[in-house]
Amino acid sequence: MNILKKILKFSGLTVAGIFLFYLFVSWAVIPLAVPWAIKSQGTKILKTPVKARSASFNPFLWRFTLKGVEVLDSDKQVLAGFDKLQVNVSFLALFKKIYRVEAFLLDGLKVNAALLPDGSINLLALAPQPAAPDAPASPAKAEESTPPAQPAALPLVVIDEIALTNGQVSFTDQSVQPNFKTTLNAIDIRVTGVSTRPDCRVKTTFQAKLDNKGAISSEALIDPFVQPLQMETTFTLDQYAMQVLTPYTGKYTGRELADGNLTLKMDYRIADNKITAGHKLLIQKFTFGNKVESKDALGLPFGLAVALLEDPQGRITITLPVKGDMSDPEFEYMHLVGQVVRNFFVKLVTKPFSFLASVIGAESGTEELGTLKFIPGRAEISDEEKAKLDLLAKGLMERPKLNLEINGTYDPQADWKAIKTEVFNKDYEQLKGETTKAETWIYQQLFQRQFGIRDLWQVNNDVRKEDGTIDEAALNEAIKIKIIDHGQPDKGALEVLAQARAKMIHDALIAAGFDQQRMSLGPVKTAQVSMDLVPLEFTLTVLGEAGEGNPQPEATEQTPENPTKNQ
Repeated sequence: MNILKKILKFSGLTVAGIFLFYLFVSWAVIPLAVPWAIKSQGTKILKTPVKARSASFNPFLWRFTLKGVEVLDSDKQVLAGFDKLQVNVSFLALFKKIYRVEAFLLDGLKVNAALLPDGSINLLALAPQPAAPDAPASPAKAEESTPPAQPAALPLVVIDEIALTNGQVSFTDQSVQPNFKTTLNAIDIRVTGVSTRPDCRVKTTFQAKLDNKGAISSEALIDPFVQPLQMETTFTLDQYAMQVLTPYTGKYTGRELADGNLTLKMDYRIADNKITAGHKLLIQKFTFGNKVESKDALGLPFGLAVALLEDPQGRITITLPVKGDMSDPEFEYMHLVGQVVRNFFVKLVTKPFSFLASVIGAESGTEELGTLKFIPGRAEISDEEKAKLDLLAKGLMERPKLNLEINGTYDPQADWKAIKTEVFNKDYEQLKGETTKAETWIYQQLFQRQFGIRDLWQVNNDVRKEDGTIDEAALNEAIKIKIIDHGQPDKGALEVLAQARAKMIHDALIAAGFDQQRMSLGPVKTAQVSMDLVPLEFTLTVLGEAGEGNPQPEATEQTPENPTKNQ
């Protein structure tokens, strides 16, 4: 009996001693050792001062708390840190062989990142330098090496909640002047459903404010152990005031950003190694400000691009769908997105009329909306071309900042030949109505009026047969060709024709409802006939904006309507 009592007493003392030691470690060692270890080892590893205010461990609830951790730079400014880290572990779950973290809570995260003038990021200097790679093993040793063992089954780990509250991330871009600064504050991140179970589904929510001028929210559902990866996510940036982007607009466009707010929504779905994404941007009240000097400014018509995108309510809506095959070895997501964005803006700048047609939902075949075609020598607009003008007017009315410059055109050869042919036909019909003589006599009279009797004898000799007779059909054709082809094109008459074409378009657009104040008749240009038609191209200009290839609108000119009247 005495032995049993001694055993029980010894066991009780042992348990009490272990318990007291456990309490000593929890209440004395951890609060003293952890902050010291973080300071000393953190400073040693990161090569920069590291601070930790306090640490504590609740031995009954298994709750670890760490407060006031800061990583400083050489100027004693905070690079990164947090106010409080708390980890709650379930002790009872260990008896079920479950490693359960009830909560992983991080409060008051602070990160101050900067892109330095040399293009490096300040935080990357904190990362330990990678060790030099080991020398490759010899072929003999490689053959003798044993195959890697199969990975052991993962233990059951469950994390009920991961939360980050009151976070703040500041970013400064020192590579642009003036420096660009932005702050993401009031960051709130919640992650639930994390475990090593094969069927686990992780849910993530994210909320933050951007410069206190816009709200960010995101939500994601991820099946991390499903192969291939399954994921759905949405991201929204609401009512972001864009003036803070002035350093970038100044650098790349040479203009300040006076006003504008942005709403962005992105939806992503990944399944079966396929990614399907949608990006929708809504920009309201976008306005460029004063010009600034920038050697990096791109010589692109940004004003024209904005005018093409902006609707009558001052809104710019851009939708960019993206699809890709992640199983493709050459798949690169950023390259894919960049290609979609690049194609969109290339089409916007290089094919503005095609983009204008897409704005009004025009059917295929309207890619030539910026070009009208005329029959040589004529200024009348065909029904097909009138329908095109109706679409153009509709598109321009949807884009109130756009003006239209109409440049009358002519082909010196095709148009002049058509004009001379029309004049010849009119003279022929007039003379035919005045006489009853044969057609050949009429042709000869027309020729003789212009060239005289001697040239007429020469033409007769040219078509005379060996038997001395004259082929009247050949004579008439030769006379007609000589009359039409004689002489150089009359530039004045051709310019009158070009102006008449521009005036016809001008009147047709007014009839279609387009504002006359938004049109101008530009200088006459020469063109080259294509498919037996003479093209006339329009020029888009921007209301009240000169430069960037967008001249100020000119007053509408009055031009004669009949180019052949005085021929």
